[in-house]
Amino acid sequence: MSTKCDRRRGEFLLSAAASIGAVLSASALASLIAGCESDTTKPSTTGQMVQFDVSTEPALANVGGVVKRTFGSNNGGMPVFIVRMGETSFVVLSSRCSHDECEVGLPAQQNGALVCPCHRAEFDPKTGTQTKPPSGRGPTGPLQRFSATFDPQTNILAITF
Repeated sequence: MSTKCDRRRGEFLLSAAASIGAVLSASALASLIAGCESDTTKPSTTGQMVQFDVSTEPALANVGGVVKRTFGSNNGGMPVFIVRMGETSFVVLSSRCSHDECEVGLPAQQNGALVCPCHRAEFDPKTGTQTKPPSGRGPTGPLQRFSATFDPQTNILAITF
């Protein structure tokens, strides 16, 4: 035979268990969301400057040319894309995909998209803007862009990481 007190205690225990479950579920959900935020990682910037002689790369002789080069441990040791935008202007973009840190590949054709082989995300080679999100996911962001200045007298591109 159950008493009124036993029923209240039972109701209290059920209510307490539900509350604990909600708190634990909220905590698990927060961890899951935080884990998804790490999908959009970016290499750290160091402020280090490197100089690159663009005349050593035949692909950069023409506007629209793109090369992929590594500069030591800069950009987390991953290559960067150097894109000739005009006679005296260049864009330098990280090859590290903003979704899952895979190395994005060179365009298949001139002015083509930079494509990540891991999930097929695509990026504009002139801006680094994501033009197609990774398959099965929403947009994750552009490729990181590094500051670059070009000296046409010496053909030296100074890149700041």
